[in-house]
Amino acid sequence: MKSRSILVASALLLISIGYPAYGAITNGSKCTKAGQVTTVNGQKMTCSLVWVSSLNSQSPSASPKPSKSPSDSIQSKSFRIESVTFNSDLGSAGADARITNTSRSTKTATMTITIFKSDNKAIAFTMSGIVNAVSPGETVSVTFMSISGEFPPGQFKYTFQVNTEF
Repeated sequence: MKSRSILVASALLLISIGYPAYGAITNGSKCTKAGQVTTVNGQKMTCSLVWVSSLNSQSPSASPKPSKSPSDSIQSKSFRIESVTFNSDLGSAGADARITNTSRSTKTATMTITIFKSDNKAIAFTMSGIVNAVSPGETVSVTFMSISGEFPPGQFKYTFQVNTEF
């Protein structure tokens, strides 16, 4: 059963790599509420918060600040980012993150971190990651990879989205 989950999750990751996710009705438009689901042209989109980070040596990672409201955390569906470090060690953009399953059941998921261009509206590229059989409340390490992509200079904005979970 576990090998079947890994096979299915791997197939979902390969499928999701070529499909960037958009969290607003139009590129750069504002969301009224984090987690809001909107259907545009038959495609369901979920509004997500945008976070800021940079690659400079003084601030190589970004962690969400403690929030007063669950909607203020970097979370999508059943997973929350505890911390994330961006890098370009392998020749293209990547990230290492600590992800927590916030649901009451074990979950396998494909997920995406979207990096925005310097204009903070257009998508520069996406990075995909996968988790397999994460128990409720468990925190695991996830490596996000992009096929190609360079981080914008200085600070950049990013979002986190769970594409598929089961």
